[in-house]
Amino acid sequence: MYIQKLVAIANGWNLAINGEPLVSAAPQAWKNGPVFRQIWDFIKEGGHKGPNCEIADPVTGQIVTAQINGSEQEIIDHVWKKYRNYTPQQLSDLTHQANSPWAHAYFEKGRNAEIDPERTRQYYIKLALAGRSHAEEEQALQTAGRINAA
Repeated sequence: MYIQKLVAIANGWNLAINGEPLVSAAPQAWKNGPVFRQIWDFIKEGGHKGPNCEIADPVTGQIVTAQINGSEQEIIDHVWKKYRNYTPQQLSDLTHQANSPWAHAYFEKGRNAEIDPERTRQYYIKLALAGRSHAEEEQALQTAGRINAA
């Protein structure tokens, strides 16, 4: 579940920031949140190996690698830094928020429905704008506190 949720979050942020998915196939709305079926199959059949828990191809046993560009790597690094200490359940809870792309697909289209990438992109854009607004409010409060203290 941990890998699935981190990939779903990174995919959402990449859609919002770079305008394209990080993963070629759209995730599905499973009971426990967004799931990329191909990743699930690889982990189920081939598992993960080595000190970095690489995903192995279930047929060949070879470690699966991806071709990513610099901006995609930045997204992945940011998601890892921000979410690496979350438990799988906390990550699942994040992807189950009201009005999330998962909730829309699961409750409106049905279990295992494909999650719409455009809805995902819009959802993460709103999260980014809300985060920016919150950061600006925090900055204004800190600035006001310094002015009042002077």
